[in-house]
Amino acid sequence: MVFPDIQQEVVLLLCEKNGSDSHLIEHLELRDASDLEKLDVNILKSPSKKIDFKSNKWTYYFLEQEEIDFLEQITKKRKVPTISNYASVEVGITTGANDYFTVPLPVVEAYDLKEYAKPMVGRSVQVNSVIFTEKDWKLNRQTKAKAHLLVFPAKEKINGHKGANSYIRLGESMGVNKGYKTGIRDDWFVIPSIKLSDALFIRRNNLYPRLILNEANAYTTDTMHRVFMKKDTDKNAFIASFYNSLSLAFSEIVGRSYGGGVLELMPSEAGKILLPYQTDNVDLLATIDKMMREKKSIDEILKITNKQILKDGYGFTDKEIKLADSIWKKLSSRRLNRNK
Repeated sequence: MVFPDIQQEVVLLLCEKNGSDSHLIEHLELRDASDLEKLDVNILKSPSKKIDFKSNKWTYYFLEQEEIDFLEQITKKRKVPTISNYASVEVGITTGANDYFTVPLPVVEAYDLKEYAKPMVGRSVQVNSVIFTEKDWKLNRQTKAKAHLLVFPAKEKINGHKGANSYIRLGESMGVNKGYKTGIRDDWFVIPSIKLSDALFIRRNNLYPRLILNEANAYTTDTMHRVFMKKDTDKNAFIASFYNSLSLAFSEIVGRSYGGGVLELMPSEAGKILLPYQTDNVDLLATIDKMMREKKSIDEILKITNKQILKDGYGFTDKEIKLADSIWKKLSSRRLNRNK
């Protein structure tokens, strides 16, 4: 934030032809404008990092060459699969008006909407572990969180339901029916693409991204992504396989971060995360779930999961595991420090 009145982070990009076919890059980060006075510009004269400009994101170049080479070698030679090999990731349900269609229990009771109210989870704070159970959903419901999604049928099927018609009239008095998404529907209150997913992927994350087993059969809005397992994928093993340093590192690489330190992953980006899946990882899920509920740190969880998922499952050496972990910590720390 060095330019007055411009609310953007700024990159100064200097490009020079060198008369060869090689593509190299160097990056320098300065805390503020005063650091420019101490900048050694000679560093810019001999860039050392090789650019794979066809596939790599810019995030790669915050790493050292050894770390970049390691990640590329893992991708190409170890043939670690990605999330998209085992599941498809889609955006959550687009209601067009989350404040109206997602409601707490008192609203369901006040309008007698029980037959239209489906279990829902819409915020990451409502999920405190790696498995979202029916018990978790009921606890959210009791705390008056917005734990219900209102799924109305077409107008003729509502018939004379007093409460539903009353709630729909309320929406019209609020102008919900004139929204961008609601206004193009035949019946503005009928939400399309109502599908239950096997798992949930938090769209915007803080310390680390989370992939969650949807044991409660809860719907979700576009604040989370829906994850649908492909044939023959063990969903419990799939979820457990995500919690390792390599997958977390690639989450930082393929995702995008904002000034406040939030990591956001869109469905196509989540699908590119390396996932060292093994069916044997299924027995880790209960351990991960228990540790998260006990508020153990992610580092404590990774000490257990890295050994089974990376070392035993994919033959990673201790040095490689340490390197993957340091890459994840470097990138996540850099992201989290952006809001300071």
